[in-house]
Amino acid sequence: MRPFILITAFLAAGCVGGSSRGLPSATLQERRAEKMFESGRVAEAKAVFEQAAQMQPRPFLASIGIARCAIRLGDQDLATAAFRLAYASAPGTPEATDLLGRTHLEAAKATTGARRVQHATTSASMFSSASRLAPDLPALAYHTGMSKLLSGHPVPAVTFLELALAKDPTSTDVLHALVLAWRRLGQRDRIVALLAPYEKQGQLSPALVKELHWARSSKVGGGGQERRP
Repeated sequence: MRPFILITAFLAAGCVGGSSRGLPSATLQERRAEKMFESGRVAEAKAVFEQAAQMQPRPFLASIGIARCAIRLGDQDLATAAFRLAYASAPGTPEATDLLGRTHLEAAKATTGARRVQHATTSASMFSSASRLAPDLPALAYHTGMSKLLSGHPVPAVTFLELALAKDPTSTDVLHALVLAWRRLGQRDRIVALLAPYEKQGQLSPALVKELHWARSSKVGGGGQERRP
């Protein structure tokens, strides 16, 4: 897939170098399309993003918007083409690299198999590159942990997710991801240790209550290594 070939050239060309920061200012069309996307009007948003993309030079945010719409609509060919154009139009800032990584992460969540691993691996590379210049990017540890998890590397995922949880102990998203990582490693006891304090404070979502009940049930003596059926 071309985006996974382009990443090497993108990073080798120093697209995350320089002292500039931030993302391009969104045009009126891009803002309108983003509102449509967030409200679930994905097909309409795609059409407006495509209109915005007719400008020259091609807008980076419009290309990202088309990719996100294509991911949501399950149009892999369009997503591939949009990623190609997003790489070509990306400004040399860590924020742009982070946004490319987050978009690949969205694609990884929406797919399975080898395609999921490719998107997740690409997102992890983007986050790593962005973090070298901007380690303070919002939710960077969480996004990196998720990319590691979806690319089949739960051990490093735990490291990043624990860092994310230390920064935001109330994040349900981070808790869910960390539970999933421990579950893939077969560590029921770790899940109990993680969630029990939240249970005492009445801070568990219904889904996490189920995870805690599962972790407490049928534990194997000693290591708690049994995998969930």
